[in-house]
Amino acid sequence: MIKVSDYSLNYSRQISDGKLTIFEFLKQCRKYDLEAASMHIRNLPSVSTKYLKDLRRAYLDNGLSMSMFTVSTNFGNPRDGEKAELEKAYQAIDVGMFLGAPILRVFAGSPKNEADREDAFQRAVQGLRKTCEEAAEQGMTVGLQNHNHGALARTGEEMLRFIREVNHPNFTVLLDTGQFAGSGGASGEVPPELKGADFMESIRMTAPLARHVRVKFYNPRADGSEPYIDYPKVFDILRGVHYGGIIDIVYEPNRHGGDPIDKAMPRIVKYLKSLVQCAT
Repeated sequence: MIKVSDYSLNYSRQISDGKLTIFEFLKQCRKYDLEAASMHIRNLPSVSTKYLKDLRRAYLDNGLSMSMFTVSTNFGNPRDGEKAELEKAYQAIDVGMFLGAPILRVFAGSPKNEADREDAFQRAVQGLRKTCEEAAEQGMTVGLQNHNHGALARTGEEMLRFIREVNHPNFTVLLDTGQFAGSGGASGEVPPELKGADFMESIRMTAPLARHVRVKFYNPRADGSEPYIDYPKVFDILRGVHYGGIIDIVYEPNRHGGDPIDKAMPRIVKYLKSLVQCAT
C-alpha cells in the first residue's frame, strides 16, 4: 500500500522565519490525513538528544511514520573536500537513526566543470560507498537522488551506473519525478547533449530499484493535478513494478508560479490520494 508523505523543506521559509515549528509541521501532516513526514537536517533547530526525543514522540503522537531523512552532500567536490561531506553524512546517519528513518537521502553532487565530470563521478562513487558502509553499520539504507541538468546523476543511465559502481548492498535509488534531465522542473541549464531528454524514460528505468519516490508539484490545477508531470503515467509505471512505499510531496511554486502552499497542499493531497486508491 503506497503511503503519502509531506516534506519539511516545503516549509523552510516559514520555519526559518519562526512562523512554523517542526512540531507544527507534523500537526499539519496529521490534519491532511497523511501517513508520514520526511525531514531535512537543515530544518532541525537542534540535534540534541532532548530535542530528538521530543521530535520522535511528536511523530508517534501524530500517528506518522518518519519516511526519509535528508542531508545535502556534494561528493563531486575536489577530493580535499570529501572529509567535510562525509562528516555531514555521518551526522545525518546518527540523527536519522535516532528518529527512525528507514532511508537517508543523499546527492552525488556536481563536477567543477564538464572536463572534470568523469573524475568527479569517481570521487562521488568513493564518497557514496563510504557513506553506505557507515550507514550499514547502523542499519540505515542510503538512497541516491537524481538531481538537475548539471549534476552527476541527471539521467536514468547515470543513476544505474552509480548503482553498479558503488556496488554496495546498502545503496538504492531515491527517485525524484521532477529532477531528471528533460523535466520542466529540473534545475540548471540544459546542456546540448540533453536537449530533448525523455525524463519519463528515466523514471521507467529507475522505478524498479526505487525505495522512495518524491512527487514534484509546481502549479497544480484546481483538481490537484500537475501540468508539468503526467502523474497517471507515473503511477502506471509504479504500479507496473509493484511499488508499495512512500510518495513524498515536494512543492516548488516559485518555479512555475503556483499558489501559496497552504492553498495548494489540500488539493495536491486529495489528488494523490485518489491516484493511490486507483493504484491499489
